[in-house]
Amino acid sequence: MSGEPMDLNRIYIELTNRCNLNCEICFRHSWDAIEGDMDLDLLKSIREQVKEFPTLKEVFFGGIGEPTVYRHFKEAVDLFEEYRLSLTSNGIMNEETAQLLCEKFYEVYFSVDQYHEDTQGVKDQLIKTFEHFADYHKKTKSSTPKTGVAYVLTKSNSQALFEILDMMRHYGFHRLSLSHLMPLNEKDCDDVFYNRYENPEGKAFLERIFTYRDIKINIPDMELKTERHCAFIDNGYIYIDVNGDVMSCYRLANTYDEYVFGSKKKVQKYSFGNLKEKSLKEIIEGQEYQNFRATVYNNQYPSCVDCDLKGGCSLVEDTKYDCYFNTPSCAECLWARNFIRCP
Repeated sequence: MSGEPMDLNRIYIELTNRCNLNCEICFRHSWDAIEGDMDLDLLKSIREQVKEFPTLKEVFFGGIGEPTVYRHFKEAVDLFEEYRLSLTSNGIMNEETAQLLCEKFYEVYFSVDQYHEDTQGVKDQLIKTFEHFADYHKKTKSSTPKTGVAYVLTKSNSQALFEILDMMRHYGFHRLSLSHLMPLNEKDCDDVFYNRYENPEGKAFLERIFTYRDIKINIPDMELKTERHCAFIDNGYIYIDVNGDVMSCYRLANTYDEYVFGSKKKVQKYSFGNLKEKSLKEIIEGQEYQNFRATVYNNQYPSCVDCDLKGGCSLVEDTKYDCYFNTPSCAECLWARNFIRCP
C-alpha cells in the first residue's frame, strides 16, 4: 500500500468545537483546547482544495462540538451541497435548522445519550426535532435524510436503550449506531460494558436488541478480538479540526486522558500538517502521512492491550511512540478494536 495514491472518500470537518450542551461523558471535559469556530475563509479554502480529489463523495460535519451551532452553518452547507452531506447532532436546534438538514443532508445521526436522564432539559426539544424529521418524511416520501440514532452504551444505561429503540420505531428511524464508553476518568472504568475476555452478559444483551429486526444496528464488540481495523485509514477518511490541523482520525484530534481497561493513558493530539501552511494534497500525499497510513493499514504496529510486558512498559503511558518506533502510537486504540465507534 505504501506509495500508492490515496483515494480520499470522506472528509470530517470540525466546524466548531463549541456545544449547546454540557454532557458528562463528553471528551470536551478532558481537554484544554480553546473553544471557537472555523474561520469561514479557511472553510472556503478547504472547499477549493477538495476539488483536487475526484474520489471524494462525502463530507461529514462533526467533531467534538455541535456542528449546527457554527455561526456560518448555512454557508457551510451551501459550500459543500454537491457532496453527500452527513452529520451527528444532539438534536437541540430550531425549526429552520431542522428543515435545512432535512432538505440538504443525506444522513443525520442524533446523539441521544442524555435522553433517558434528561439532566439538561433536552427531552422535549429533542422530541420536537424528531417530530419535524418524521413529518418531513411523511410529507415528501423522501428516502433522505437517512435518519439514525447514536448511543454510547454503558452498564448503567443499557436498559434505557430499549426505550430509545421503541422511540425510534415510533418516529420511523431505522438506524442505530452503538459505541461503548471511552472512560475519561477513573470512576467511569467500572461502567464499561465490554471486557478483555469472556462477556456473557454483554452477548445476552445483544441478543435482546437484535429482536428489533426492523432497525439496522451497528454494534461494537463485547470482548477483545484479534482483528484490528481502522475505519478512517481503511475507508479513506481524513479529519480537519477548527484550526485547520489535518489528523488521521477522531482519537488523535485532541490531547486528553483516557482509560484503557483501567489504565490511564495520555492521548496526544497529532497533526500531520496545517492547511494555513500546506495544502491538503501536500499533507495527505506527504511521506509522513503515507508512512503512517501504510503502518496502520497493514497492522504493522504492536498490540498493547494483550501484551504480556505491558505492566513494566512506560510506552503505554501516552501515544508518543510504540515499541516499533512508530509515532503516533495506535497500539492501544479501542476504535481499531471495535469497542469505540463513530457513526
